[in-house]
Amino acid sequence: MSFNESLKSPLNIIKSVLPYNYSKEDVLTLFKELYPYEWGIIEQRYKLYKEKDDFLVKVGKKKRYKPIQPQFYLYGLPKVKHMLSEGQRKLHRDNFNEEQRIKKIKMLQEKTKSRISKLSKKFDDAKELIQEVEPLYIDIFINAYHRKGITTEEKMEIAKELQKYECEKSLEFFYKLNDSERNSQIRIMAFKHLQSLGRYVKLRKGFKGKKKSYMSEKTSFDMKPLDLLQRIENDSIQNKKTFDYFISHSFLDNGLVKEIIKSLNQSHLHVYCDWFNDTDFLKRQYAGEYTKIVLQKRIQQSKKVLFIRTKNTNDPQNNFFSEWVEMEILYAKELNKEIECVDMINDGNCAFKIFEDYKNQ
Repeated sequence: MSFNESLKSPLNIIKSVLPYNYSKEDVLTLFKELYPYEWGIIEQRYKLYKEKDDFLVKVGKKKRYKPIQPQFYLYGLPKVKHMLSEGQRKLHRDNFNEEQRIKKIKMLQEKTKSRISKLSKKFDDAKELIQEVEPLYIDIFINAYHRKGITTEEKMEIAKELQKYECEKSLEFFYKLNDSERNSQIRIMAFKHLQSLGRYVKLRKGFKGKKKSYMSEKTSFDMKPLDLLQRIENDSIQNKKTFDYFISHSFLDNGLVKEIIKSLNQSHLHVYCDWFNDTDFLKRQYAGEYTKIVLQKRIQQSKKVLFIRTKNTNDPQNNFFSEWVEMEILYAKELNKEIECVDMINDGNCAFKIFEDYKNQ
């Protein structure tokens, strides 16, 4: 009901720019054009509740939600029914002015562009450090979340890990947390994550019955490099990770790195970058020997290393400016890992020879 109410204002605006003899199809077309975000929400709502009903049928239960297809949902709104009544059509024709309509619709189109641009930037900013790829180990993490006896901190760790990916399985996981996770902190976290991605989601506020202690448990999840190293060495979920590429780079090139990661994701390649993947553990103020060992572990878990060679990592004589980059490259060579290079120094040519030259100095 509240969502229906929120559509009244957009529909009133659409009413003012309808053609002389308008139909319900004209209302739908203008709504899609001038309010694409709201239309997207209507489509998402339909898909979400249809999937819920499909699941209920699959497990032998009756449908509960029975969502209406998006176009018929719009046609069924009281406001739209009122707009399509003969009395409203006649009133519209009596006061119709084509010149004013064209002028107003152009103004609305410009406003729509500006609004969608702002929304897109908002959602893009939220997804800045999210990879749009399905990690190979996602099923292991999801199964671990539902393991009997799992602690709130362990649940939080898995939820934080899956927040770093946008794919069908991670979205389904967070929708399920929002629907059925009884710990309030994690349920609200799932809700806010989906909301930040521009997904339609309705927060489930509570559960019936007796309240249990774990429902109100909270964790600060204040972790350090040593905590991550211990998890990897103790064969926890952190030891189950695999990556297509480990990116060795200078943090000064973070803009370039983001572009490269997005490009690799488009080819369904999963990338490790410390400030993408391990931000909850590898905090800069704690950088030290444990950080170094963790990075070496992540190189072990990666199929290849991708070296981003720029003026911030090397000089023309192949001397490394960063001890971290030097450590990563030499350790990868020690493991005989294949090293690929994005060379921004030699006119974009991939100069693999620089590694051998440096090793032999």
